[in-house]
Amino acid sequence: MMLLFNEARISWSTFEPNLNKNGKVIDLFPQPAAFLTSALKKVTFSSKKLVPFFLSVKGENLEYVVGLVKEGKLRTVIDSKHPLSKGEDGWAKSINGHATGKIIVEPWHQFLGIMASLAGKLMQALQFDSYGGGASALKHVEVPVPTPKKNEILVKMEALALNPVDWKIQKGMLRPLFPRKFPYIPGTDVAGEVVEVGQGVNKFKAGDKVLTFLGQANGGGLAEFVVAGENLTVARPPEVSAAEAAGLLVAGLTAHQALTQSAGIKLDGTGEQKNILITAASGGVGQYAVQLAKLGNTHVTATCGARNIELVKSLGADEILDYKTPEGAALKSPSGRKYDAVIHCATGISWSTFEPNLSKNGKVIDITPGPAALLTFALKKVTFSSKQLVPLLMSAKSENMEYLLNLVKEGKLKTVIDSKHPLSKAEDAWAKSIDGHATGKIIVEP
Repeated sequence: MMLLFNEARISWSTFEPNLNKNGKVIDLFPQPAAFLTSALKKVTFSSKKLVPFFLSVKGENLEYVVGLVKEGKLRTVIDSKHPLSKGEDGWAKSINGHATGKIIVEPWHQFLGIMASLAGKLMQALQFDSYGGGASALKHVEVPVPTPKKNEILVKMEALALNPVDWKIQKGMLRPLFPRKFPYIPGTDVAGEVVEVGQGVNKFKAGDKVLTFLGQANGGGLAEFVVAGENLTVARPPEVSAAEAAGLLVAGLTAHQALTQSAGIKLDGTGEQKNILITAASGGVGQYAVQLAKLGNTHVTATCGARNIELVKSLGADEILDYKTPEGAALKSPSGRKYDAVIHCATGISWSTFEPNLSKNGKVIDITPGPAALLTFALKKVTFSSKQLVPLLMSAKSENMEYLLNLVKEGKLKTVIDSKHPLSKAEDAWAKSIDGHATGKIIVEP
């Protein structure tokens, strides 16, 4: 016989006659008398034992217990629930010692419930199984809700921003790098709410609103839930909506990196004034590039279509070129300026168009470099040209994510949203991105 003992006022003399020959009492709350009894039974070699118990928490045991709840083999008896604002009532009830089951303080209990309820459940997602096919090749599927591993968190998606790189991966333009395997759930730029944290996660807890970058290697964003690394996840201020935040990732980080690292612009307004050209200024990256550039000491010339001229002007551009006019196609500054840096967010513009418009040491920063751009980059390097073409590969950093979020919070930066689409119609968003004429960011929501 073995007794689990969690009542503080029962003596050994009451237990002993009820034990079989090798019976033991496991005391969950051992007091000094229990330790004394335990020691006496040891030194007298008694076959009947009292064993003081100390809990040791292990992840695998937590998973096992949650699994039992999921299978209906174990349940939690709840004595009472108390709001966090009245947590002292729960505390007093616990001290009283007569609770039937567990005493819960909200809101955190609800997230523990979510964790248990998600185990083994399915979620809606979109994936493609091979290269090519465009929007029609995206398949609506039900897949298991992923489980966060060490240093990972599980996030309920509230907004996902699409980027051209998403459908370029589908077209096979980044093979053999991405995707790592098929089927592949695309999407990397997610804002949402933490519902579960993996082992070793210290910065976040269930209920936190976050912004996270998933990376193209694994993707996973076009789904109800995503697993994200803690290192590329940051807290989202309540002043910033999920859609505003999601747009900041690939697009905002690319614009920030192009301006600060490649063009050398200080966004605090200091430094020598620079003349900047931003192509496709009404697109995802361009809209951020205009706003960020104007935080520095810059004169900004921007290109866009006629329908977006007023928008780009409102973002802060000093002069605007309609790219469909002869002047716009030639990229000539209306005020006759030469560009110290070009943030090139469009496609189909040759180096021969840029070069006569650059200052002596001007550079073109190409955010979507193709083979021709890479060849030009190499040629300018080997010929020691003072005018350069710089291919840009965005590198996500959490400190830059926080910086951009703070600018939005302070009203110094905004996300221009082209359109919002439900996850059930995400293929429409995909087709719109492929079309290439979005004004701002395309957002997918649950």
